[in-house]
Amino acid sequence: MSDNKNPTSNQDTKPWQIAGKLLIFTISLLALYLGIRILFLGWNFVHFREFSASEIAVCFLQGFRFDAVVVVPMVFITLLALLIPVRLIRFLALNAITLGHAALIFGNFIDVELVNFMGRRFTKSSLYLATEGQNTNMLQYGFLATITFVGLAVFLVICYKNYFKIHPLLSACSGKVKALFVVAMIPLVVIFGRGGLQYKPISFVDAKVLPHTYAHHLVLNTSFTFLKSFGKTGFQKEKYFSDAEMRKYLNPAQTTKQNSAQDAKGYNLVVFIVESLSKEYLSPTRTPYLTELIKKGVYFDKSYANGRRSIEGIASILAGIPALMEEPFLNSEFATNEFMGLGQLFKKQKYRTSFFHGATNGTMRFDVFTKASGFDQYFGKNEYPDKTQDDGFWGIYDEPFLQFACEKMTEFKSPFASVVFTLSSHQPFKTPESFDKTYRAEANELPILKTISYLDLSLKNFMACAQKHAWFDKTIFLFVADHTGPAIDETNSDFEQKFEIPILFYAKKPEILQGLNPNQYAQQIDLFPTLNDLFRLGYLNTNHLARTLYNQGPKTIALYSDQTYQLVGDTEKTENHLKAIKQYFSEGLYDNRLYFPQVKGN
Repeated sequence: MSDNKNPTSNQDTKPWQIAGKLLIFTISLLALYLGIRILFLGWNFVHFREFSASEIAVCFLQGFRFDAVVVVPMVFITLLALLIPVRLIRFLALNAITLGHAALIFGNFIDVELVNFMGRRFTKSSLYLATEGQNTNMLQYGFLATITFVGLAVFLVICYKNYFKIHPLLSACSGKVKALFVVAMIPLVVIFGRGGLQYKPISFVDAKVLPHTYAHHLVLNTSFTFLKSFGKTGFQKEKYFSDAEMRKYLNPAQTTKQNSAQDAKGYNLVVFIVESLSKEYLSPTRTPYLTELIKKGVYFDKSYANGRRSIEGIASILAGIPALMEEPFLNSEFATNEFMGLGQLFKKQKYRTSFFHGATNGTMRFDVFTKASGFDQYFGKNEYPDKTQDDGFWGIYDEPFLQFACEKMTEFKSPFASVVFTLSSHQPFKTPESFDKTYRAEANELPILKTISYLDLSLKNFMACAQKHAWFDKTIFLFVADHTGPAIDETNSDFEQKFEIPILFYAKKPEILQGLNPNQYAQQIDLFPTLNDLFRLGYLNTNHLARTLYNQGPKTIALYSDQTYQLVGDTEKTENHLKAIKQYFSEGLYDNRLYFPQVKGN
């Protein structure tokens, strides 16, 4: 920015004039944050329709605190930049501050919809999403994209207009007045930057002002959550008990009966990891094929995902690693830990291993993780021959890609172990035009439900393809979701429901699945020891947070999201159970021993 050639004289400029301009600047930015919060409320009103006017008011009033925590320090930093005497340095500093804040404002607009996918506000652990999918994903929401760019334009006008008004006033002040003004502002910056005069600065937990699973999203802003996440203490190692005492509270120690698994050695395995398939989505009209398959297979009705994101689900299913910390395991400092992947176990038994995912190769580092988990061949969008089947956002539509997977498996020599990760039920929930023409949506239906019906059809056609080939007769199919999708009725949705998924085993010869006990609680990480037993993979170590589904007895499952733990299951669920789980998981990551040697009796 250029200097004013006719600055106001020292005698004409008063400190209160500068204060007034800074106040207008601050109020303008707070008004912009208020506008984004109103947009957030309107866009996601389905989650707030049961809120009273007073509850909405509480969220907005508390939200002002979180907005001020960001805005007031930003205005102060801008003031310091405006005081820089060297024009070039001042220009660079002001533009750096402006662009940085603009990026945060952009994040707030993006979070209006992204929060429905992530289940939380954007933090540093969400940065991996910046390279996922197509960069044009947001443009599908035409109204939101338009409002976003208008909002950014308004932000830039607010900033530069106030810079040009404030700088001449500062230039006309003496150095002493400038220093006194800065010193006088520091207490206000500290108070607003802390969110008040309370003992500790406000944090994420202070946003939980109402007993509702979505209220804190309305209170928070993305600028706060992103910046605050950099100051958070990392995942801590916990120690409450000796190893022997700790294991008393964990799942293997609660076993009351051990069923024998049938010997499926030599059978093929196909695992379907289904994108965003909540248990509540299943119905005879919406998912007729899966509904019929449930009747023929072994279905676990009380089953849970161990995370809320795809990047967490794949680690839980393929390596038995639950998501009990903020950062996904694959993106954390512990990603270099030794872990045992299902593919590694199958390879030791001379299986051919492969992984299929129709997205761009490298999405969420699936290619790297699956290779480390022992799945040698990776088939993604790059390997799919017909790019006209690309949905334009994430990758190849499920139905053609699953047909491609079926054809590839037919080329494999048995036995083989393959994993297929679907994608069409991912935001933006796009299906082929041919399907859109025949689909009849219900009134006010969630967009994802159309893609769930499309997924059901895609699975049906895959199985029809598989049945034509000899390998089908000697194949065990496992269907499991990576995580849940948006709740059909958010007003009646609780924390536990956000993890409820289906787990289904199916084989043409159902006797091979005898011994599985579906009348128990199940979780994604239980699949690792279950398949180890069923296929006689010979792995002798134990993840004590999990338990093979051939065993019976009380079970505790730890759910974690957005710094909140909840235990489900049929144990007592005491504080000691949670402490034991936290200790086991944290020590397992820090000590690089998530899998303990088997202990007699456990």
